[in-house]
Amino acid sequence: MQELFDKMKEYLNMDSEISFEEFDQYYKRVIAFLGDDWQKLNEEESMQMLFILDNLKSNSEDRAKRKLKEAKKYQKIAQRTEIWASALIKRLKEFGLNDEEISKRYEAIYEAV
Repeated sequence: MQELFDKMKEYLNMDSEISFEEFDQYYKRVIAFLGDDWQKLNEEESMQMLFILDNLKSNSEDRAKRKLKEAKKYQKIAQRTEIWASALIKRLKEFGLNDEEISKRYEAIYEAV
């Protein structure tokens, strides 16, 4: 989990955009991790994964709008990450966080990156 989070921070601090191939590989690693371990995530890890998913979603939506040859693939990535993000928000609420607390903690992560 930490490796995925660190990689996202690295991507966000880059000056250039990664290729579709690298984007897709990272996305698939995230989804594979979630498929196996999402229920094992603690509260902090769930916040970090929500941050990862939100960034994957927004970046894939942006790339899908550019009419690239992979636009449909980016749309699918955005849809799947949105589903997972909703699941993690539900999990965070099960931990006792409300929407405002989730937003504040998300912003704190974003500012730290």
